[in-house]
Amino acid sequence: MKRFLYYNQDSVNSLLAQIEQGLLIKKDSGKEETTSLSSTAEMRSDITGDLSAKVLGIGASVQGDIQASDADTEITTKMIRNIQEKALHDYAFEKVYEYIIGNDMIKNEDPKIGDYILINEVPTFLDFNYFQALFAENGAVKLANDQSKKQIDDLLTELRQSVPKGTQIPAPIKAQIKELENKIKSAEPERKEMAKTIEAIRNTLPYNRFVMTDNMLIPLDDENFRDDPNIVAFKYGGCISALGYVTNIVIESESVTPDNDFAPLYDAINKIMLSMFHNKKKIYIVHPIALYY
Repeated sequence: MKRFLYYNQDSVNSLLAQIEQGLLIKKDSGKEETTSLSSTAEMRSDITGDLSAKVLGIGASVQGDIQASDADTEITTKMIRNIQEKALHDYAFEKVYEYIIGNDMIKNEDPKIGDYILINEVPTFLDFNYFQALFAENGAVKLANDQSKKQIDDLLTELRQSVPKGTQIPAPIKAQIKELENKIKSAEPERKEMAKTIEAIRNTLPYNRFVMTDNMLIPLDDENFRDDPNIVAFKYGGCISALGYVTNIVIESESVTPDNDFAPLYDAINKIMLSMFHNKKKIYIVHPIALYY
């Protein structure tokens, strides 16, 4: 059984409809009643007179009244209909998955645009809303830096006090003090620089959330998450499977004369995406169909 973290229903339905030549997605049932009226005529006679005379054959007169009445009968006919249009839901993914695997459509090695990829590894969740809050002026990183600064200041005081007055501070202690002082000075500028970088990336890329592998950047739409997207970066980890297809390949290239005024803007976006990877000259942008355990 698969536990889906991310499931693109539109993509799955589109692929399944092509495989099955149509997609049944609904189940309906109902009941119909019709009522008809049937009339029946009844005849009844009331006999009066001397019954004994009638029985013995004596010629006494026999009188009788004949009454007619109509009886109405209500007839109810019930017709139960049951129209089933099968909704496959998550099982639809299994059929799509089996078709892709069975037709050898997975191309993890050097994929081209449009090729399907299937990975199973420990990815990095990039949630720029989450990271922006972490590196904000009142965020967790600033708080951690302040606490570290206080601890380092206390340690420096202890180191200085450990040296007797009037004597020179030994070189190893001097080096240690210098290293700690540099760490204090660099922590806050590094936080501010990271906050600026996150803000720039968030304002440039059209997505707030991604999955990042060694050479793949997988953008995620909030509407396709099976869990609250705001807690995904915090909540999930470990080895996750991802099925998707390549929609773009970003390659580091030399500057060329642009064909129009807008081309340099996309080059800048590509450079930003490449800068998110360590020494990579080519990365793949992948449209995800599903992420699951």
